[in-house]
Amino acid sequence: MQIEDEKKEEKVEEKEEGYEFGAFHWNMERGAAIALIPLMSTQVIYGAHPVADGLLGVVLPFHIYMGFDSCITDYIPKRVYPRLHKAANWTLGGTTGLVMWGCYEFNTNDIGIMEFAQRFFAA
Repeated sequence: MQIEDEKKEEKVEEKEEGYEFGAFHWNMERGAAIALIPLMSTQVIYGAHPVADGLLGVVLPFHIYMGFDSCITDYIPKRVYPRLHKAANWTLGGTTGLVMWGCYEFNTNDIGIMEFAQRFFAA
């Protein structure tokens, strides 16, 4: 009986994300933040460019996704709220996909992200 309980506890512990995942998540989040610096600064200095707008439409939502994922991990822990945690992760993934699609549509069928930002702040 006690051996079965220990096996169940080991299975639960295996599902928990450890140090490696946290370090990877932190590095990816910082990498996205550092990638945003040249993407935005070059467009502000030299003007909007379609390739940089396309990259910005992927890197910026990914950076936001990583930030909200950290909030979900911290404030809706899997071990306390398993269903709500799963629903929050699915909602975050879905909305991030929709935002990336919206950025693509805005970049291809309209003026683009940075041109919009320049017009917005110039007005």
